[in-house]
Amino acid sequence: TSTSSRPKSIKNLIDNEIVQLKSDLDLLLTFNENLLHFDSSIVKKAAKTKVENFMRTLSNAIDTQTKVSKGRHCSETKTENLEAATNILNATEDISRTLASTLDVGSKTEIKLANISMTVMKKQLSNNTSSEWEAGDIKVNLPDQSNIAEEDSSVTISFTSYNNLGSMMTSNDDFMSPVLSVNVIKTHLHKRSIPLNKPIEF
Repeated sequence: TSTSSRPKSIKNLIDNEIVQLKSDLDLLLTFNENLLHFDSSIVKKAAKTKVENFMRTLSNAIDTQTKVSKGRHCSETKTENLEAATNILNATEDISRTLASTLDVGSKTEIKLANISMTVMKKQLSNNTSSEWEAGDIKVNLPDQSNIAEEDSSVTISFTSYNNLGSMMTSNDDFMSPVLSVNVIKTHLHKRSIPLNKPIEF
């Protein structure tokens, strides 16, 4: 009997990778909380390594799917690609929150791969300052403002750029523009969006 050569589900692959990463990060943070005198920088580095490996796998999966999907204009493939891309962006917010929990005020975690760049930074709120980030041709500037700050006046933000995700989010296989994700990390955030008094600049 011959087996079908239908490609593996990109959505299932990515969902499995996301579940595994979240499990690994939860274990790391639990380990950190249980050892009060443990060097937190070791956990910070371990968490970064876990996310780097995840994003490397993710990038390869996106590249493979883009090649497989090229020329295949069936609605099922396009729908699955869009769902996978949406799950990636949702996971980006969760990953940013976990990495942020390993940071002290004035520190940051940076990940730079061929197709994915991420920076999570924690800083003190100041007047007339902003959080600036660059990745390739992307430049982002988010002015400091009270409604993005925590009660202790700290501001935690993540910037992530996916260079190869755009083609999975549109019907155009040749769409090459990067996809940018900006997340403000707050402990008690009841809504998925925050109204900005000072708009983000690109």
